[in-house]
Formats: sequence, C-alpha cells, structure tokens
Amino acid sequence: MILIAGEPASVLKVVTVAAALEHLGADYHWLTRLTSQGAIAGAVLDGDLVIEPGGDPTWGEEFFDGGAAEPLAALANQVRARGLTRISGDLVVDASRFPGRPHPIDRSYGDLPYRHGTPTAALAIDEATITVRVAPGPSVGEPASVRAPDGVEVINHTTTVGRGRHGAGTLDFMPLWGTDTLLLRGEYPISEAPFVVSASDPAPERRAARRLREALGAAGVTVEGAVRLQSQSVAAPDQISALAELRSGPLEDVLERILRESHNWYADMLTLTLALEVAGSGRFEDGVEVISDFVTGLLDDEAKAQASLWIRDGSGLSSSNLVTPATVVRVLAHVLEQPWGGTLVDALAGPGEGTLAAWPRMPPVAAKTGTLRHTVALAGILDPGSTAPVIFCYFINHHPERPWAARSEIASALGRWRALSAVR
Repeated sequence: MILIAGEPASVLKVVTVAAALEHLGADYHWLTRLTSQGAIAGAVLDGDLVIEPGGDPTWGEEFFDGGAAEPLAALANQVRARGLTRISGDLVVDASRFPGRPHPIDRSYGDLPYRHGTPTAALAIDEATITVRVAPGPSVGEPASVRAPDGVEVINHTTTVGRGRHGAGTLDFMPLWGTDTLLLRGEYPISEAPFVVSASDPAPERRAARRLREALGAAGVTVEGAVRLQSQSVAAPDQISALAELRSGPLEDVLERILRESHNWYADMLTLTLALEVAGSGRFEDGVEVISDFVTGLLDDEAKAQASLWIRDGSGLSSSNLVTPATVVRVLAHVLEQPWGGTLVDALAGPGEGTLAAWPRMPPVAAKTGTLRHTVALAGILDPGSTAPVIFCYFINHHPERPWAARSEIASALGRWRALSAVR
C-alpha cells in the first residue's frame, strides 16, 4: 500500500462526490427563490424583486430540453401567476449567500478563462460559460475577428500575423471578473481556420439575472429598475415574501457529468454547495474544508499521520492537491459500505466510456480517471459486479511523456491484479 502523497488530478472528484452524498444525499435538490422586498399593492411590487440563488448548476441544455430558458421561464411564470405585472424597483441578486473568492487561490490564468477552469457561481446559466467565435482578420496587421454574445464587451488587442506563424498563435482570453468585458490579446496567424471557444463568463450572476428579467417581460411582468448584485443581506427574514421557487432535479443526476465525463465545474459547484449547506458560510474554501474533514474522519490515527492530505478544490484541477492512494482506497471502501454507494459507483466510467474511452483496453472496472500535466491517475473498483471486487488507486506523477504510456502501465497493472485475484 503506497503512503506517499501525490497529485490525484481528477481522481479527487471521487472524494468530492462521496462527501456530497454523505452530507447531502443523492436526492438533494438545489433551491432558487424569488422574494419581494417591498409592499405589494394589486399587480405592483413597490420595491425590489430579489433572487436568492442556491448555486444550482443545472440551468442549461444538459438538464433542460429548452436550455436555460426553461427554468427562467418557470420562475417568471410563477411571479406572473401571483398577479404581478410590474416591479417598481430593481432585480437584485443576493450575492451575500456565497461570499468570497469563487475558486482556489492557486488557479491560474491558464485555466480560469476557459471552460475547464471556470469559477463557481451563485447563479449561472450554461455552466457559467459564453461562446466566443474567433477568426483571423482580413489582412496581416489587422485585429482578429471576434464575436461574443450580446451584452459582452470585447476589448480586442489581437493582431493577425503571417503564415510563418502558422501553428504558433498566442491568443489569450482574459475575462474581467464582475464586468461584462472580455479582453483578448495575442497573435492569430492568417492561415489558420476560425475556431469556437467556451470561455468563462466574466459576470455569470448578472447575465443570468438579465435573462430572468427578459423571461419576466415575456411572462408579462415589467421590471422598471436595474439588474444588480448586492453583497450584503438584502432584508431581514420577516420582511421577505416568497413569490416563486424552483427546485432542481436530484443531485444524482449531475454525477455522471462529474465522474464519467470529468467536468470540473460541476465538481467545484458541489464544493460550493457543501459550503452553503454544511459549513453554512457559502465560501468556496469552507466547502473544501468540509471535503477534507470528511476524508480525515474516515482514517484512524495512524492513517491520519500518514495521509499527507492537502485539498484545494473539489475538481482536482489544482496542482496543489495532495493525497495518498491509500486514502483514496479508504474513501472507496467507505463508499461501498454506504446505502448510497451504488449511486456513486454507477456514475463511474466503465471500459470505453466517458474519459476511459481514451485509455487502452482494460478488464472490467468502474473507475475515475485523472490527468494533469505530468500526472496520470486512475482509481476505482476492479470487477465491480463480482462478489470479491478489488478497490485500487494508481498515481503516476512527474511523468514528462505523453499520457498513453502511463495509461498503458496502469491498464497492464490492472490486468495483473485481476489475474492474482482470480488465483486467490
């Protein structure tokens, strides 16, 4: 059993999901509410309409046939059904429920602007990303052509360069957080084809709220004021009147996105949810602490002394995360003992599924992959349907070559372990 801590990469998602199922349960539902701050007289709310976000990650086409428009319309229609047609004040996002930095402090600008590193958000549509289309300019020396969604201001500091730079472009995407601004800089070779980027939304809460305002208008409810975020508590509980609420599908519906497809944002959103529901603060770092406490609670004193546990996010994207393979095995053993264990195992990838599609042929497993620069990892259950499954975790850190060689090494080891298990 290996006791040296290593980078788990996305294998850490197993730990995050286990902590969420332990604390929240597979049937947990995210709740978003709309409340009034002010008096209601007839069809008019003389005050603000307040969005109380619950960190719901499901407002998009992955979970709604009609995309984000569907949950927004459901909320708007409830407000109209209350008899309201006019809001004299603002549409306010209560940002006080999720204060602080929405991502680990060590997440780099090589990750943050892009879909794989998108920060968490109290309120978001479309996985807190926006679609940006980029193409070379009409001639060398001209800025690249950039198209972003309506409402996004693009500061274009790019330059179209000659064919001699083909394959060596240097475009950077830099969201200006809390604004509606995206800065692009760098070189775009004129010989290269256009491409589409899922970039992190620089102001996800504000964008979602604006979409809700549009949905309210379509439902026959006019918001006369502005859309704004408020970082202090909006009103005392006795001054709040609930006008609408929307519950998501169950937490278990999100797990394949995290474990089989290895989507970082959903794992970090689970971390944010733990911060709200368990830590009670809504601060991302406190959600990370909940995960750490869950793990250490499974270890005896000797194992705690050897665990070298260091967790910085819920997704495994941070290269600062450190955990021993033995600790991951202990977590998986705990999973198999729980009534919710089958929910987690069913969401893992089997051979040829999800992220395992990029791996060599291997024996029957239910597993979670992990890949970072110089790190390849796999953890899960060998022969998960048998009466004597084998729990395993395998990290290869400081691996400078392409991932295929490391993946082949792990797949070969699984084959040997399975043969040994059969002999026993």
